[in-house]
Amino acid sequence: MKILKNAVLALAAALFVWIIFKSGPDLILAQIVSLNWKIAVVVAAYIIVYYFDTMGWRWAFRGEVKLPPLWRFFLARQAGEAINYTTPTAYIGGEPVKALVLRKRDGVDMVDGLASVVIAKTSLFLSKVVFLLAGILVALKIFRFSGIVATGILWTFAGVFGLLVLFLFLQKKGLFMLGLKMARKFRLNDPLEGKRTSLEEIDRVISEFYAKERPRFFLSFLNHLIGWFAGLIEVYLIMYFLGVQVDWARALVIEVFFKAANSAFFFVPAALGVQEGAGYAVLAALGIGGEIGVALSIIKRIREIAWAGFGLAIYWKTPK
Repeated sequence: MKILKNAVLALAAALFVWIIFKSGPDLILAQIVSLNWKIAVVVAAYIIVYYFDTMGWRWAFRGEVKLPPLWRFFLARQAGEAINYTTPTAYIGGEPVKALVLRKRDGVDMVDGLASVVIAKTSLFLSKVVFLLAGILVALKIFRFSGIVATGILWTFAGVFGLLVLFLFLQKKGLFMLGLKMARKFRLNDPLEGKRTSLEEIDRVISEFYAKERPRFFLSFLNHLIGWFAGLIEVYLIMYFLGVQVDWARALVIEVFFKAANSAFFFVPAALGVQEGAGYAVLAALGIGGEIGVALSIIKRIREIAWAGFGLAIYWKTPK
């Protein structure tokens, strides 16, 4: 498994280097440097997205649970997202970290915390399906793409929708108890057997939430959906700073294609090479230029690294 992970990382790094040289490293560097202090604006502006995503998680708790202030949620979420970003865990390895940080820092019960990250992940998946569908409709009906952009988004939409259905099915069957049964088959169950009661309780909380807290689930979904669309602000800002005018429809297609590519290659840490390839492909298809797409991708990556560093600092400072 370690060999496979190293091979994936090596291939991703090679793809990253190849795309940079194909696009012209000097030109890309000049475009990024031209932003100067404006990169700080890009980094700061993304807090709008984080606000809605944090609210999406907050609404995934039962109404009776006493919750800390929103900014405390934000810290816990950033810690988990930093783990998701920096490790090859298919963007789920950081989810338990969010619940753990919230318990360590704010005393939120671990059962409620773990149930909430599963519910929030479900509403996030559902909102992503809607977001990708919006991108498909715009790409096909307005820009009439029949090539790589529309096809790539369409296949990713099908994959994400399939994962959503599977995730809901597993939750209905009892996600955490299924995990315990799977651990038993591989004889990895010793650390979990003593937590059987808690695992059953988490499954019960999830099931009851869907049955009794449907307005809260809808609000979680709605906040995540707004968060996806708020990501268009970043695309619009970066393109504006690079001296390229795009309308909101094109910004939507660009952002959706980025998310589609990252979802399709979820096993690549930090989407290394994938994000740059997506930027090159979609902006070339829009007739703007692949090198602009690579610059856009790298500026996005600078923002991701900045916020991931912040999240890792929160995680390291959390009592163990």
